[in-house]
Amino acid sequence: MVILGLIVEAGAVPGLTRDFLALKRRYFPRRFNTGLTLDEVLHELKGNEVLQMVRSDSRNRRRQASLIQRALIDLVNRYDGKVVGRIWVKRAGKGLKPDATYCYAAQDIAKHFCQYLIERSSTGVLIADGRTPEANSRVAHSIFTQKYRVAGDPYPHVLEVPLFSDSRNHVGIQIADLLASTLVFPMAAAAYGTKCVSVHSSGRYHRVREDHGEALRELQFRYLDETGRWRGGLVVSDIGGKRTGSLLFSAAP
Repeated sequence: MVILGLIVEAGAVPGLTRDFLALKRRYFPRRFNTGLTLDEVLHELKGNEVLQMVRSDSRNRRRQASLIQRALIDLVNRYDGKVVGRIWVKRAGKGLKPDATYCYAAQDIAKHFCQYLIERSSTGVLIADGRTPEANSRVAHSIFTQKYRVAGDPYPHVLEVPLFSDSRNHVGIQIADLLASTLVFPMAAAAYGTKCVSVHSSGRYHRVREDHGEALRELQFRYLDETGRWRGGLVVSDIGGKRTGSLLFSAAP
């Protein structure tokens, strides 16, 4: 399971939006060259479409998928975007508790985002992909109870609790989803997945890590905390295997 946050400066949003719409039109011209340019934001490019291309027997389709993945990374780099998030490696036969997982991830992302803002003497807001009103409320309340606790606000530079919206209206959410589903997920499956054949596995996912692992590593926002430990970036929780997070980006030790 992957939950990812994309950090971008407010001033970069207009350019990022225009360039992402151009990316859609470039790689999927039949779908997105409708003439109604601004309406194209409403039609999402789903990660599963790209993963089908990654798994394809057609060399041309696999190459097209790699070009799209590279274009996403280049787009985020162009606007100095950064990523943070968490990957949970499920144990065989064990599930995750959705509410607890999402709340923990939201708090984790808020903490790293706040540090990003502190380093830039800035403030910001979290805009998240909405699920259900009840689920959204529980996640937002988990941040609210921390921001207004007696011990003090751990996220002073984050102005509000997470705001939930429809991803069809926000390019940033669409990009974050594609980074998570077309890059982080297949890389994690290649690094930490079992050898059992399933919908989550493919012998071709290792190429995603080989082709884009180092570039994605460079997109992370990481920092040293007060104890001198590295924090932030894409953190792997592998309770069963206890394997290192560096495997996400490269098979090399």
